[in-house]
Amino acid sequence: MPETSKLVRKIQEKAVQLSRPMVGKSSKMSAKVQLMKIKQKAIGLNNIRQEEKVFFLVKSEKGDIPVFVSKYRSVGKAVDSIASLCNVVNNNHKLNVPKLCLFKEDTNLYDRTGAKIMELVESEFLHSGDTLSLKLNTSE
Repeated sequence: MPETSKLVRKIQEKAVQLSRPMVGKSSKMSAKVQLMKIKQKAIGLNNIRQEEKVFFLVKSEKGDIPVFVSKYRSVGKAVDSIASLCNVVNNNHKLNVPKLCLFKEDTNLYDRTGAKIMELVESEFLHSGDTLSLKLNTSE
């Protein structure tokens, strides 16, 4: 009888292990699927070569808009072009007004204004296909 209970326990443990989701593979696959969907509808400047493009899904007051920017652009220039593509008013050139910023989750990318998009991608802080928020930074 004890052997039977051991066998049943082993079978149950295997069933539990098989029912667990494969987090690593499924999250990578879902990221690739999201990137493919973004690439289909992304808007951006026509003079950017394909190998220079970095794709983002930008959440703004106008909705979710898939865009691409050049990886050689600085974060400040990327904010300007994304604001233009999303038809969002950008007053970053004026003093004493809240700045329009890109956020990844709760991290403000505008603190890295001088950094190029390529540097953030190489450091794996950003990935092509990430979701970013375009909103005013009222904390300054």
